[in-house]
Amino acid sequence: MHFHVPKPLHGWREFVGEVGIIVLGVLIALGAEQVIEAAHERQLAADARENVRAEAGTDVGFIRDRLATHACIERRLAELQTILSRSGDGQLNPRPSWISRPPVWPFFFGRWQAATASGRNSLFSPDEQGNFTVLYAIFNRFDEQQAREQIVWSQLRTLEWWRGPLGPQERLSFANALQEAKYLAWDLNYAGTFAVRTGALMHLSSNPPPSQLHSICLPITDSSAEALKRLKSPFGEP
Repeated sequence: MHFHVPKPLHGWREFVGEVGIIVLGVLIALGAEQVIEAAHERQLAADARENVRAEAGTDVGFIRDRLATHACIERRLAELQTILSRSGDGQLNPRPSWISRPPVWPFFFGRWQAATASGRNSLFSPDEQGNFTVLYAIFNRFDEQQAREQIVWSQLRTLEWWRGPLGPQERLSFANALQEAKYLAWDLNYAGTFAVRTGALMHLSSNPPPSQLHSICLPITDSSAEALKRLKSPFGEP
């Protein structure tokens, strides 16, 4: 039995040519689609990079504002240590009327988290990925430590309305709070300085918030009414 292969209408050469054209067209279409998709991914990565840089720059700006108050924080801690040392088991001398607290700022993480979740941060350069990873680790620690710091300073502010002598238990409690406040001030200053330097190396735009008078920088002998009047804060102080 013989099988007869059907012949193309215009011959095998023309048939192969037509198939080749079709295949070539498909390959060109697929290649063009890949090019368009790659360009789209690059644009998404560029948008993600710009958004993350803006977010990180804002957070670095908050840290710069905190660092600007470090001298006021250290001075207040030294004043409190002197008062507690002088007082012993007796009355506070002098009695502080305005202890206040260090400034606290909200930190933002959403854009970096979105870039990480989508995998677009993998399209950043290796140096960028490393620097952003370090920066956001500092931001997270800073956010946690400043919350802890506010609790410690709320204990120290008890001295503003304390009446009577300090007993051994009270002196130990205030001494522990003072020492923890010192450590937190050192830790935040150390980490914050590193974050600001990293941001500068990355050329982040990190303008601090508008200049303002921070409550921690007011004299410890100011009355609460005087301090609040000078601060002009719409939310007051805790």
